[in-house]
Amino acid sequence: MVRVGDIDACNDENAATNGYNPFTQIKQYLHSSDSWTEAPLAPEGTDRIYVGSMIEETDADNDSYSNLHYKWRKGEGNYPCAKGALTIKMNYESSSINVKNALLQFAIHDFQADHFDANYIVSLNGRDAQFIAEILNQVEQEAKDVCIISAIIPSSFYNEIASGKLVIKIDETNGISDGHVIDFVKLLVNYDKSIFTCHVTGFVGGAAKATVRLLGTSTTVTTDDGGMFTFEAIQGMNIVRASADGYIEQYDFGIVWSTDTEWEPRPFLPERNGTPDLDFSKFAATEAWSKASGWAAEGLNKALEWDLIPDVLKGADMTKPINRAEFAAVCVKVYENLSSSKAQPAAKNPFTDCNDLEVLKAYNVGLAVGTSSTTSSPDMLLNCEQAATMLTRVHKKVMLNGWTIDTDSQFKLDYTKPAPFADDNLISDWAKDSVYFMVANNIIKGIGNNKFAPKNTTTAEAASNYANATREQALIIAANMVENLNVNAILKLVLSKVS
Repeated sequence: MVRVGDIDACNDENAATNGYNPFTQIKQYLHSSDSWTEAPLAPEGTDRIYVGSMIEETDADNDSYSNLHYKWRKGEGNYPCAKGALTIKMNYESSSINVKNALLQFAIHDFQADHFDANYIVSLNGRDAQFIAEILNQVEQEAKDVCIISAIIPSSFYNEIASGKLVIKIDETNGISDGHVIDFVKLLVNYDKSIFTCHVTGFVGGAAKATVRLLGTSTTVTTDDGGMFTFEAIQGMNIVRASADGYIEQYDFGIVWSTDTEWEPRPFLPERNGTPDLDFSKFAATEAWSKASGWAAEGLNKALEWDLIPDVLKGADMTKPINRAEFAAVCVKVYENLSSSKAQPAAKNPFTDCNDLEVLKAYNVGLAVGTSSTTSSPDMLLNCEQAATMLTRVHKKVMLNGWTIDTDSQFKLDYTKPAPFADDNLISDWAKDSVYFMVANNIIKGIGNNKFAPKNTTTAEAASNYANATREQALIIAANMVENLNVNAILKLVLSKVS
């Protein structure tokens, strides 16, 4: 953890005695607009009233803090003020950091973009950080309180985080007189995700099945038939964006406490075409993939964080179908994650058409078998029932003592079988148990209309890759498996060691 700036509600000497704690937000603190004094020891960018670089040199009587800046400029008060980009510099030891996740938190004061139609831009080490700016551009802090906002750092910025030097710049570009202050900035690297302990429940009116996203993250949920939605958030000020096709997007913001939910967002969507949402896929690590669908960004970032992307897929176009060799490498990654052990390749290669090391690892562990006793068909595209079967073998290998490919029929999976798919008759008998096990554990889903699309059954389906999994789909279900089954794997390993 790295923090720049004191936790003092913007140099207010009464904050601590009045219970100021921005991390819980249970007791918020109001900073008086006329109680400002210079803080000589405050780090650059903190405890100081800023106005943007584009503001005109005139009286700014529509905002009290801009007025203080105007008076300061005329020499009428000893207020701590500045004009231009608010700049905060972080320097920290980073030689041992392998960044798996990162979070920036800002204790902000009197940002009123929503009220004044201001436009904030944010950069990290000179790179545009729209995922932070979008929060500041929807905030309304007329009450002069000090609140924390949080933004998850996308993977393309991990190199900046790992450098040990982070320069954050915030500027207003519309020339709006919106005086604003930062109390402190906090950087968390490889943080415990249990920090997301608050639950937010809200309602979207006007449109059915609306998409709701928590700003500062790529997390989206879809409203239920009654318009309700729920997701987890970090305590502090949170903002949601609600949208639907044919409707204008709407935002709502509020305070989420650490112990309860004070805020229940209720945006209403008016009919008319809206504007596209922020595309988080462009913030993905360029070294991790070259192309991905916007909807896949969150799942791919999980796969990246949990080291589930094999070398063969790094830098690849994730929208393309995945072949058998590539998915074998993904399964090896999942196995190594769940078992906390390294897979070893087969000592003797049984295949005449493949000598891929990851394929031989998958074969040796029992995750993949060939298309015949001597062929692996590494370039053959993978279908959905094959993906379900191979990942189920990972689960069996980790969880069921003594399981092997040869003894598979002796082991029974423990799960409640969901209702059959409409195309259940198309699922191969050898794959059905695996398919429904994966579905029951929320690892794999159907394609809609209660269909699973287990394999291509016509020439037209094969030509359109109807039942073939894409690379991003494969990595997302791999991440789902680690997320949903990892607790059981750890418990099993612990119990086995005790016994």
